[in-house]
Amino acid sequence: MRPYNLDYRPGETDLQYYKRLAKVADQRLLRLERLSEVAGYEKVTNYAYDRAMRDLEIYGGGKRFNTKPPVNADGTIDNRLLSEKLADMRTFLSSVTSTKAGIEQVYSKRAQTFNEKFGTDYTWQDLADLYQSGDADRLLKRYKDSDIVQRAIGVIQQAEGKLKEEMKKNKKVTIDKKKDRLVFEKALDILGTTDLNLSILKGKTAAQKARMEEIIKEMQKEERQK
Repeated sequence: MRPYNLDYRPGETDLQYYKRLAKVADQRLLRLERLSEVAGYEKVTNYAYDRAMRDLEIYGGGKRFNTKPPVNADGTIDNRLLSEKLADMRTFLSSVTSTKAGIEQVYSKRAQTFNEKFGTDYTWQDLADLYQSGDADRLLKRYKDSDIVQRAIGVIQQAEGKLKEEMKKNKKVTIDKKKDRLVFEKALDILGTTDLNLSILKGKTAAQKARMEEIIKEMQKEERQK
């Protein structure tokens, strides 16, 4: 996907530049709002769109950039505030998650690669959540090894899948998949984390987390017995 050209055009004034970028940014906001109503794309407003809304809130609310340029008390353009709004629009327009094509190009491809390499079960939305929420950076900062973290997440996702199967059938099930000792340990540690507020564990009750922990320990025990 070719990025939008954020350079000034020949002879373009700051005000003309502002209006041009605002028009393009607002078109993207509208497309993301409409896309969020399509099945499988419900979370597209969680990323660049969400940041744009927070930026707009600073300037008095509203859901669009293309408003009257900021002015001083004497009616002249407030160049300082105009510069800040331009910076926010450039940030939004340069963000890969400001378009459907950008989201799919980056996260769909990356999710496929991760799933093949680490045994995870990411949708593009799951992976986008992991990175856009900052969880990936926080996990890497704590555990240092990104490969181990991803493989541990794969174990957690497998445990979650088995938990859902148990809940559906109302019975316990076993898992037979080879994982090394360190991955099991990291999976259990991540599962027990309370200070990172991880998106991958969002909505899980204490009882569900406890059962997922039991499932992972069962996997660990089975691996030791092989």
